Amino acid sequence: RKATVLCRQLGCRSGRAYQNAYFGEGVGRIWMDDVKCTGDELAVDECLFNGWGKEDCHHRLDSGVTCSGCAISITTQVDGLRLVDGVSGTQGRVEVYHNSIWGTVCDDGWDDADATVVCRQMGCGTGKAVSSAGFGEGTGAIWMDDVKCFGNESTLQNCSFLGWGKHNCGDRKSG
Repeated sequence: RKATVLCRQLGCRSGRAYQNAYFGEGVGRIWMDDVKCTGDELAVDECLFNGWGKEDCHHRLDSGVTCSGCAISITTQVDGLRLVDGVSGTQGRVEVYHNSIWGTVCDDGWDDADATVVCRQMGCGTGKAVSSAGFGEGTGAIWMDDVKCFGNESTLQNCSFLGWGKHNCGDRKSG
């Protein structure tokens, strides 16, 4: 059931769960433990679990999933943040929702700590920065620029940046 919920969250039809670090052991903090889903949830964080970061687990027990029935270009959206034009739900151009409008994040200074915060907010693990419009140029508002995360923030919006709508870059530099 967890695999179905997670894959549906990523824009896919179905999924298969793997246990005991089938795809390899992760590193760093374990954010979810004892996850119990009914299968009707829209996102994995709607399933019952011990609470963020509350765990008695080891990475040798890390969960994995393979999803099927996914679109070629996927947009994954969680809490005012989305990844656009990736080939899986765990990659894409970063966009944020502010003042009822989706806009891009400029890649000035964009690094792995920033990407890790985005990935954690999306319910994934650590992140790897891609810049220079690696997932295509954004359009419309540029909401965030000169983003600087330490890597431990809970959301991208909690990182420092110039201020909403203040920027010195063009869309071709979307993170």
